[in-house]
Amino acid sequence: MNAFRVVRPGFFTTVQDAGRRGATRWGVPASGFADPFSAAAANWLAGNPAGAALLEAALGSIELEAQRAVGVGVAGASAEVSVNGVAADRTRTIALRAGDRLVVGPAREGLRVYVAVSGGVGVPPVLGSRSTLASSAFDGLAARKLAAGDLLPGGDAAAPPGRVLPVAGALSFPTGEVRAMPGPQRDLFPESSRRRFFGQPFRVSPRSDRRGLRLEGEAVAPTEGEIPPEGVVVGSVQVPAGGGPIVLMPDGPVTGGYPKIAVVVAADLRVLGQLRPGDMVSFREISRDEAVAAFAGQRAAREGAWPA
Repeated sequence: MNAFRVVRPGFFTTVQDAGRRGATRWGVPASGFADPFSAAAANWLAGNPAGAALLEAALGSIELEAQRAVGVGVAGASAEVSVNGVAADRTRTIALRAGDRLVVGPAREGLRVYVAVSGGVGVPPVLGSRSTLASSAFDGLAARKLAAGDLLPGGDAAAPPGRVLPVAGALSFPTGEVRAMPGPQRDLFPESSRRRFFGQPFRVSPRSDRRGLRLEGEAVAPTEGEIPPEGVVVGSVQVPAGGGPIVLMPDGPVTGGYPKIAVVVAADLRVLGQLRPGDMVSFREISRDEAVAAFAGQRAAREGAWPA
């Protein structure tokens, strides 16, 4: 049964979940949430597991018509939310009746807004995931962004009792700096390039997307422009011969042949997911132990904000 009819799809709205696992052996990226922390918050408000399928709306500006009574959670980038023209409190579960219009305005701060529905968005899974991979040859919403008139199945679970998220930490996100560990090919970069990478701010290029964030700034060229292709992960910072870093995102390639100067830590992937073209970002070098501690700290903060 359908949960929503898409009235206004926004700039680039897709269905995403925690991503597909085990498909990289066939060259298929994991895809999934660009900002896992905010997606988990939206899902919690809707009464779903953290990895349930929802809508990821780049720049917001979407309108949905409820096809049945559902509970909705909205998190991520700062944007006004209304139901039938009346402002809604996005720190709480939003209860919709059949025929209600949910409008998420343009993102004012950050890039991606997450809209979850009770029971999850029930599009058919492909290779074990409902995540959209726009560069694929999959069928249906597994391969394209939303369009006006689309009907979204889901909403097959009762809306949870009113849930409330604290504003501090749960519906905001840090910007400007991300933590990173030295990459596996750091020795292919002269000391001057390593100092520049960890010492200067970069501007996010308009050519950035869910495959990768292209960064503009003073070049940090490696001494060797290519390496034998090897597996890469989200957050890997590859640097082609020209010296312009590319931070891999969820739809990025599963292997890469450019040297990697750094890898962004898991706790700060949410920051990458909210950077928009023109934003500035810098990198702070930390150790593996510090990266593990940062991830544990984020998990503790999340559990404190929305207990299971």
